[in-house]
Amino acid sequence: MKTLFDLLPIILFFIAYKFAGIYVATGVAIAAATLQVGWVWWRQRRVETLLLASLGLILVFGGLTIALHDPIFVMWKPTLVNWLFGAAFLGSQ
Repeated sequence: MKTLFDLLPIILFFIAYKFAGIYVATGVAIAAATLQVGWVWWRQRRVETLLLASLGLILVFGGLTIALHDPIFVMWKPTLVNWLFGAAFLGSQ
């Protein structure tokens, strides 16, 4: 169930993208990620670092996508998340 909860913004992004386009989908992803972090904070009074980093990236790059009407920024978000995973794995050694 936690995996589904973690993937909720991505799932909602793709559903919105199918029906309304990249800009609406980006707004949906930003809203879903913000609500997700708020829900976790409300329930546990702490938020995992990776969840906060993902929210920060989607806020920055999603905001740039919407503000500048250039979808390349939101496409960079998954790449940067994977770079963070890689850096975390390398740093843990």
